[in-house]
Amino acid sequence: MDAKELLGLKIKEFRKQKKLTQEQLAEILDLDIGYISKLEVGRNFPTIGTLEKIAQALDVELYELFQYTGIKDKDFRTEIIKIYDKLSKEKQFTLYRVAKGLYE
Repeated sequence: MDAKELLGLKIKEFRKQKKLTQEQLAEILDLDIGYISKLEVGRNFPTIGTLEKIAQALDVELYELFQYTGIKDKDFRTEIIKIYDKLSKEKQFTLYRVAKGLYE
């Protein structure tokens, strides 16, 4: 995982802790929702000014956005199970096929 992806995951984590949607965060920051989406998946990297606004909107210190310990080591099993349990049977089967394809 590169720095852009790790930063995006951290922003997403703080956004969810604040119970904000991407749309709400985009509105607070006066940014496009597509920008927030791309930022969270590591396809965009914000300027220092935007980073400061993001930190302020999420009520965190700027340096906290770059504290990646734990993200790399995060156990995604629990997350995957939560997602799986919320899916319809058809989508569960699709997720199974994707996971099986990755495994093989």
